[in-house]
Amino acid sequence: MKFLTLLAFICMQLAARADMVIVQKVEGTGQAGEMTMKFKDNKIRTDVSPQVSTITDSASGDVTTLLHTQKSYMNIPASSTKALMAQMQAQMQKQMNGSPAPTPKLQATGRKDKINGYDAQEYTCEIGGMKATYWIAPNFPNWSGVLAAMMKFQQGGLAAMAKGLMPDIADFSGMPVKTEVDMNGQKITTTLVSVEEKAVDAKDFEIPVGYTEMKMPSFNVPPQPQQQH
Repeated sequence: MKFLTLLAFICMQLAARADMVIVQKVEGTGQAGEMTMKFKDNKIRTDVSPQVSTITDSASGDVTTLLHTQKSYMNIPASSTKALMAQMQAQMQKQMNGSPAPTPKLQATGRKDKINGYDAQEYTCEIGGMKATYWIAPNFPNWSGVLAAMMKFQQGGLAAMAKGLMPDIADFSGMPVKTEVDMNGQKITTTLVSVEEKAVDAKDFEIPVGYTEMKMPSFNVPPQPQQQH
């Protein structure tokens, strides 16, 4: 049994290191389209739309936003992301009368459905005025390896700002093949289209030639103290 547990852990780590491409369909707020995530080493590129892409370094937490229509890019350092996250957490505590916001926990509804050919079980969670519904497929191929890769994205960069607003990926018992988030009557539905382990070109994580840098907005974040060396 210990050998099988160790073997499963090694396989998950190998899968997390493999190049991977995940495609999701996103619908809501008057828009519909596909979002593509490409994973290679510690880099994640997310093509949010034909107009916008982000490149996240999960090791440093730095994020580069590419604006293709303007042929420009903007760098957001990890320090700014952490400051924004602190502001969001402070606002959440204020809404909850000063109490720290608890991490949402998944609750099984007992309902089942078939999403893109996968048998899925429905789970929900709520925090404040937001409700999220997940359809989780426990038999999705290599779901633990896929979530391990996505966890790296969740722990670094702009995605870290959602920490505390969504359940921890480690709490999932399968692959979330469909997610519906309802916030103040605004619904966004994300459906998994495909997951492929295939080679990703390292050039996808470089700033395209001819793009000019934009100054990052302050976001009303005070300057961060410089670290002493």
